[in-house]
Amino acid sequence: MKIIIPLVGSFGKSGGFRVLSKLSNYWIEEGHDVIFLSYVNGDLPYFPTKAKLLYYDNKGNVVEHQNNDSAVLTFGMFRLRKFLRKALDTLEADVVLANHSFSALPVKNSKIKAKKCYYVQAYEPEFYGEKGLKNYILRRISKNSYTLGLDIIVNALMYQNYKELKTDKVVFPGLDLNTFKPLSLSKNGNKIILGTIGRSEIHKGTIYILEAFKLLRKELGTKIELHIAFGEKDLENFEGIKVVTPDGDHKLAEYYNSLDAYICGGILQMEAIHYPVIESMACGVPVITTGYYPASLDNAFMVPIKNSEAIKDAVMEFIDNPILAELKKNRAFTNIEQFDWKLISQKMLTYFSQ
Repeated sequence: MKIIIPLVGSFGKSGGFRVLSKLSNYWIEEGHDVIFLSYVNGDLPYFPTKAKLLYYDNKGNVVEHQNNDSAVLTFGMFRLRKFLRKALDTLEADVVLANHSFSALPVKNSKIKAKKCYYVQAYEPEFYGEKGLKNYILRRISKNSYTLGLDIIVNALMYQNYKELKTDKVVFPGLDLNTFKPLSLSKNGNKIILGTIGRSEIHKGTIYILEAFKLLRKELGTKIELHIAFGEKDLENFEGIKVVTPDGDHKLAEYYNSLDAYICGGILQMEAIHYPVIESMACGVPVITTGYYPASLDNAFMVPIKNSEAIKDAVMEFIDNPILAELKKNRAFTNIEQFDWKLISQKMLTYFSQ
């Protein structure tokens, strides 16, 4: 099977690009041909892929090499959709996999004779909720992308019948369980190390974790620390906070294993799948979270959104009840097997063949 994954623009560093790279690698191991089609003036994949890389230029021609001297376009993302569609018109494939609202329309309108699928990794309109013309346009584009008639595959059960999204096909994001696993690391038994991923977007809820940590620091003093991965360095101005930047999945797994508990404070799409939650669970780390599958009262310390006091209380419960923390951690670990990449990649191939 020949599979083309088109990008409006180029590769990024978000978890969605990791998913695409991992899927491509497993499909290639199964004997399939996979091609990423990205803009000629862009970045190489941040997450390693064995897939072939092709590029489209400002005329929609398909070329085999990057050209970072290519002109930067006014209204770039909108014009790139046109060039991507032209490029797809010239190619052949069995499957074309749109993977973002911006790539959906070029895939739909292209003349390529292939099965046209759309892997939805989040309900994008909710990320453009703020006022302003730009957010209004992006919100409309993303909403419309779900009604184009592409064969939609979603990455969480909650999206099967969610607003404009309607589908019976679900493929979770996967995990490399040989990397994200419990490790034997020495820990300072005199300190409680909490962790979180320090994204600045409002919907990530980092601000509520910071406020909770300030409360904990007042109560517990230097006994407790917060280690923030990928956060802004100025966060270290807060007493007891350390910012770290794990380089690659193996270092990220070491980061999770260094924690006594991981905290997630996200406030949107609470039944979606959030990589740091499942990565922490796979590493055998207790999780305090506002939601995100497969987190539940059985396997995590659950807290309401936008509630720093509740986060603080959950941390205290985790500290005061180690037997409960161990029980939840062990249950979470058994729930992670469903995210094995081999199972995930094969399920997507099954949908492609239907």
